[in-house]
Amino acid sequence: MTKLARLFDNADDVVDAWRDALRHRDVQGALAIWMDDDSITCVLPEGHRLSGHAEIREGLERLLSKQALFLEPIACISHSILGAAIYDTTEAVHFRADQIEAEFFLNITLVLLQDSQGWRIAHLHASRSTDDTFDAPSTPHGFH
Repeated sequence: MTKLARLFDNADDVVDAWRDALRHRDVQGALAIWMDDDSITCVLPEGHRLSGHAEIREGLERLLSKQALFLEPIACISHSILGAAIYDTTEAVHFRADQIEAEFFLNITLVLLQDSQGWRIAHLHASRSTDDTFDAPSTPHGFH
């Protein structure tokens, strides 16, 4: 992991950068916003649990190998305390920028921590939402 990664002053910017990297199929850019720590973890929508940069890289390469992902936040609840932020979001997933109807919905939990490099992702858990389990957060805060 490069030590010259962008310094994020707030957690919202990291979440925006995450979506932007997925939109551009930018695996390196996506990895640059994770903490430089072997304890980082990610659970992808298909249920694979990934630990560390190497496994997360492989998972992102597999996820983005066929198409970009355009995530549209439907609702978000965020909690933050000194040095930590948790985002609980429901997001519509599109495969094209001009697509109106979502392919499917994801429930995503992001845990971000602040260290000397600014805000970074420490954990991400994404699970596919179905009609039976679709449960948007009750207090929509949204991002931009």
